[in-house]
Amino acid sequence: NFERAPGIGFLAGWRGKDGEKSLRGEPNPNQWQAYKDNQCFFKFELEPNQRYMRHANKDYMELAKEAGWVGTTDQIVIEIYSETMQKFRLAGQGLYDGPQPTEEHHKERLKTYFDPLPFYYAPLEQQRTDATEYPFYAVNQRPMFMYHSWDSQNSWLRQIMSQNYLYMHRSKGEALGIKDFGWAWVESHNGRIRAQVKLMEGVNPDTVWTWNAIGKQQGAWGLSDDANESQQGFLMNHLINELLPGESEAAGQRMTNSDPITGQAAWYDLRVKITPVSDDDNELAGQNLSWPRFDKVQPLPNYTPASKMSSYSSHPNVNLRRGWRDIFSRGDK
Repeated sequence: NFERAPGIGFLAGWRGKDGEKSLRGEPNPNQWQAYKDNQCFFKFELEPNQRYMRHANKDYMELAKEAGWVGTTDQIVIEIYSETMQKFRLAGQGLYDGPQPTEEHHKERLKTYFDPLPFYYAPLEQQRTDATEYPFYAVNQRPMFMYHSWDSQNSWLRQIMSQNYLYMHRSKGEALGIKDFGWAWVESHNGRIRAQVKLMEGVNPDTVWTWNAIGKQQGAWGLSDDANESQQGFLMNHLINELLPGESEAAGQRMTNSDPITGQAAWYDLRVKITPVSDDDNELAGQNLSWPRFDKVQPLPNYTPASKMSSYSSHPNVNLRRGWRDIFSRGDK
């Protein structure tokens, strides 16, 4: 029955006292049951005249305001020139009537990157990385099926994925002598990792990628000691520095390795080199183990180990105790 505004609550379907309203309406005491009856799906179709150019569509904006999606029916102006960016740039130039940076490298960053008009520039980390020595772009992304489950590690999600691979274009992998499901060293200016490679065609030949946050330290999340996440899973974090290449905290230089505008960590600016793992590489030779390795996380006091098997039923189980005659006759009498 919670409403953040009159007639607007958590769920948009089957609102109103009798469930006959959509998007906006009085609380419906049977709303949850209506969602259950419809497999938890609610569908609302826009009228044909509401479907296009919605940022400036009067009919759509009126609906959006009524539904509480926007606060006004004024058209949404898509800015090409950003006055906000220009204010930052003026501050870097010493022309802004307000706060201004005092250090020269901060001034230079504002003057260079806070352009009020869109323009392209090479990512900051790549400007300081030798592209010849590190020829591959390395990116990672969160698995969609685990996006809202980081803190729970639902056991059924592990059936979808419990190990990540370094995905690499087949032609590049074969040229480097890396076999499908073979192991390779992945090295950046900051560090290196040992990862299992999966060759594929559906990736840019100069790019490698993996799923983020699959790799776990042994003992974490109540996983067994031999869980794939801690034995073969890996993270790219070891390859990425918080500071830009050449920066040193000891020298008082702390230019962060992040987007100069948003401050977003530069997870897509990484360049790496890749070499196959040889049979006599190190103590992990011949073992299906990722690297680096860490000591096992010790359980908390009074920790109860998780069950090795979990199951649930959404309906009564099917009776499997049937005789052969009944099975072959399909129950015919």
